[in-house]
Amino acid sequence: MCGIIGTIGSKLDRASFEKARDSLAHRGPDDFGIFIDENAGAMLGHRRLSIIDLSKAGHQPMESGDGRYVVTYNGEIYNYLELKDELKGQYEFKTKTDTEVLLAAYQVWGEKCLDKFNGMFAFAIWDTHEKKLFAARDRLGVKPFFYHVDGQKFSFASEIKALLALGVQAMPNENMIFDYLYHGLYDHTNETFFTGIQSLAPGHYLTWQNGELSTTKYWDAADIKLRQNLDEGEVRAELVNLLSDSIRLRFRSDVPVGVNLSSGLDSNSIYHFSLKVTGNSLHTFSMCSNTPEYNECELLNRILSDEQKKYWHTSTLEPEEVIGRIASLNQIQDQPYGGIPTIAYQKMVELTKSAGVTVLLEGQGMDELLAGYAYYRNPVSSIALSQDASQLVQRDVLDVSFVRRHGARKKVVFPTPFASDLLNAQYRDMRYTKLPRVLRFNDHATMAHGRELRLPFLDYRIVEFCFSLPVEYKIRDGRQKVILRDVMAGIVPEEVQATPKKGFGAIQTAWFREHLKGKVYAILDSESFKKRPFWDQTKLRESVDAFYSGKGDNSFFIWQCFNLEMWFKEYID
Repeated sequence: MCGIIGTIGSKLDRASFEKARDSLAHRGPDDFGIFIDENAGAMLGHRRLSIIDLSKAGHQPMESGDGRYVVTYNGEIYNYLELKDELKGQYEFKTKTDTEVLLAAYQVWGEKCLDKFNGMFAFAIWDTHEKKLFAARDRLGVKPFFYHVDGQKFSFASEIKALLALGVQAMPNENMIFDYLYHGLYDHTNETFFTGIQSLAPGHYLTWQNGELSTTKYWDAADIKLRQNLDEGEVRAELVNLLSDSIRLRFRSDVPVGVNLSSGLDSNSIYHFSLKVTGNSLHTFSMCSNTPEYNECELLNRILSDEQKKYWHTSTLEPEEVIGRIASLNQIQDQPYGGIPTIAYQKMVELTKSAGVTVLLEGQGMDELLAGYAYYRNPVSSIALSQDASQLVQRDVLDVSFVRRHGARKKVVFPTPFASDLLNAQYRDMRYTKLPRVLRFNDHATMAHGRELRLPFLDYRIVEFCFSLPVEYKIRDGRQKVILRDVMAGIVPEEVQATPKKGFGAIQTAWFREHLKGKVYAILDSESFKKRPFWDQTKLRESVDAFYSGKGDNSFFIWQCFNLEMWFKEYID
């Protein structure tokens, strides 16, 4: 788990490149390295967070045994031991790292190695003979990979800030700003909020050679086929086996592992399966609230044993902390992000340092995979099938000329590869909307503190299993995530099963009304904000005034104004 950076065809000097690399020091505080191929103007850089084989043997960039290939790699190949056994006799291993297994797999199998990897990863391999770069991102896009093309020059990095440090100009991408304000969408395309900076799509690899870029898809949930005539007992057993193996693999670590724990079914499922691996001495981390209706820790306090509570760490975000933390999170995220819940999440991650926990497991993904969101209950509803977050945005406050300039983007159409409306809604949320942005938020928030986040539910085998299931295994008699609930009966406390999702996000409206009013109006009254060409200032002010007079509970459009202005001040102005 690390930070990677590289540039091909560049005249950048070593000192400047190392400075850009070290802008990722938070992702890799344990070691750093550089590789230079002067003939091709190629530089690869690495910042290491040591997880597997803590020795100096894990130093990167790492060269293959014959010196032909050089890799800089961020992530984990969880099944690296199994692949290492498969590669014996075809490659002479010198380390105990998964990095060397990745390098060997590419040397032996080429791009087909991606089909064999069970993990989360973003990596780049430089072929010193063919002067060719091969880079890939994991199937679900858990690990980030940003890149920029400037004529004959190609640059990439784990975070946008590193590309800016390489000299890429920070220019706002008005297309993304429009999608954000008009549709409430972000992280839904390969574009970013910065003009010319792209994100490699999940399940894709790219090559760069002789100034030409090529991208290729190697995996997509849209290709999963629906299974029929299933035996329910066998389906339950298969899910148990998949979850058990996924968690077993994600406990492969030479540093301590903990779990992010909420009061919900998903994180509790991960936690209770993990207890089978560790016993009760498993560190857990939870976000609490002083507002009872949003406080997930009340339930956890009831269900955790006294022994389990010895390793339970809680964090509470106070409203007076929000403003101070917004600035730091702007620097961490590089792009607009998800609001107060993301701020609370970042504070919770800080607890891991004092607990000495470097790796965190989390239950992200199952709502998308097993239809856990409320609007999935009726898959033909307008909300379930909507292509954007139009119920949250306020389009009437946007400047008419701004909207007119982007008329072609006023309709968002995502692929619908399945015959089922439900599956199409799930696919949209997993591939384009809900999951991608949360993965980016959480990756940047955890890596800001040098912490690795692992997501057992996003094991590609579990994703393929869940997508292949008929609807009755997901929603039945008003129950959602049916198969997971059935499997976890008797394992996860009944009280967890019966408790509806709380979520931390609902508190945002209350805090904007009660605690952040002055800051909101300060933003609206600032000269810089008044000059932004996105809003009809009169209509926006009327809507904000209406919100503060108690009309409506939608604070998302206020967060959009707030967050976007702070982003402009941080990166553009």
